[in-house]
Amino acid sequence: MAGEGAILKKAREEKGWTYQDIENVIKIRARYLKALEQEEYDVLPGVTYTKGFLRNYAKYLGLDPEEIIGLYNISRQQEVENKVQMPPKPVGQKAFWFKPLVIVLFAVVVIGIIYGISYFGNKNDTSQNAGYNPPPLPSAPVVEEPSDEEGQIPDGSSPTPTEEYSGIVAEITFTDRCWMRVKIDGGPPVDSMNYKGETKVLRGSREIEFVSIGNPGGMIMKLNGVEIEPLGKQPVFNIVINQDTIDNLPQDRNLLPEE
Repeated sequence: MAGEGAILKKAREEKGWTYQDIENVIKIRARYLKALEQEEYDVLPGVTYTKGFLRNYAKYLGLDPEEIIGLYNISRQQEVENKVQMPPKPVGQKAFWFKPLVIVLFAVVVIGIIYGISYFGNKNDTSQNAGYNPPPLPSAPVVEEPSDEEGQIPDGSSPTPTEEYSGIVAEITFTDRCWMRVKIDGGPPVDSMNYKGETKVLRGSREIEFVSIGNPGGMIMKLNGVEIEPLGKQPVFNIVINQDTIDNLPQDRNLLPEE
């Protein structure tokens, strides 16, 4: 689960409100409110109703509805992935009492065959090689060290290759929980909830657009290896990084529009 239920519950408890108090105002049944906080969405009448309830509940608690809906979408996606990855139940088969015995006997036979092949093979090699002394191996050729004139660096050090980036690469380290919606090269938006200690690398050939970032103060971003300036603590929207942005680095490391 993405944690949207815990956020709703914490906000309600901080205000000291009961389910019945909220039901009387926004007309959502108390059992539905409880299901939203516990993320038990099967209790609700459907996805459309669930999103509507989440939006109204979040607004009433003073939360960002879009962030709550984004977390709910992540929860639904995780639930679908878990169902797809769940292995099918094995078809019941009638066990036979002699199966373990057959397996054990088969293993014994295989081990015996392998041992026999190894024993007689080593014996034949020993008899064929008796009295035979192999000639000594030739000495390794002496390789002369190249002189300074031939390209050797006098102090013995080697040049360090610089890292090259293809396209646009955004390396993000998260220092706190941070929700993002990102589009790469004009593709569909992708939502993600990221947590402290995680890292993420985004790659685009033309552009990377941060449609929205919740809690941007919880992230450190590098563009093609250059660390940009912090984006502040308030949510930011529609930050587009393209080749012009990369060309202006490292002189201009501020992605926020000038006020």
